[in-house]
Amino acid sequence: MTYFDVATAPLVYILVAIGIAMVVGVALISGRKAFQKCLDVGMSEAETKGVVKASSVFALVPSFSIVIGLISLSALIGLPWAWWRLSVVGAVTYETMVAQMAADAMGYTSFADAPAAVFGNVMFCMTIGIIFGCVMLVFVGKKLMTSYGKMRSSNGNWGLVMNSCFMIAMFAVMVPGSLTKGTVYCLTFLTSAVCSFLIAKIAQVTGAKWLNQFNLAICLILGMASSLLWTNLVG
Repeated sequence: MTYFDVATAPLVYILVAIGIAMVVGVALISGRKAFQKCLDVGMSEAETKGVVKASSVFALVPSFSIVIGLISLSALIGLPWAWWRLSVVGAVTYETMVAQMAADAMGYTSFADAPAAVFGNVMFCMTIGIIFGCVMLVFVGKKLMTSYGKMRSSNGNWGLVMNSCFMIAMFAVMVPGSLTKGTVYCLTFLTSAVCSFLIAKIAQVTGAKWLNQFNLAICLILGMASSLLWTNLVG
């Protein structure tokens, strides 16, 4: 059996659908309890529904980038597992990097040519690699957020600096692996970076802050399109 024989098997679709249904159920129960809590503290039903509508719009806009990420990731590792990872916990940059590392470790550069065992290794690595943060939050999440809030209030912009440091650390881990794969990867990265900068600049100059919500989605599309151009020119 090949990688995609297992990765796109009906059983995988069924198991993923069951898992996502459980997550959606928890979200609905939590939402219902939150709605009732708002009413209990004195908010009117109209005010509460207004908050729900505003929050829904705010949540839907950034999800466009996740949908684009799902399309690109599903082409790499198969739709069911990509659907599960990006629907529950995970980011397309992390998932893509770890999946490729798992395949490379077994001596396969292409998932199309990989045997079924590679899918098991991909599932294991993608899950174990990120689960530590989720488990850790159960024990230290509340204390961490409380300390972070105090730090921001007492030290001004220190919280912003700390977040920026985390982002730089993530880039330091993820970016070099892509840049060392060849000229096309480097040019695609630079194209995406320039697009991201221009979108942020346009949003700043025009005051269209909503544009920042689509920054990732736009850069993913333009980055993938530019990779085809660079492949034809220098690949």
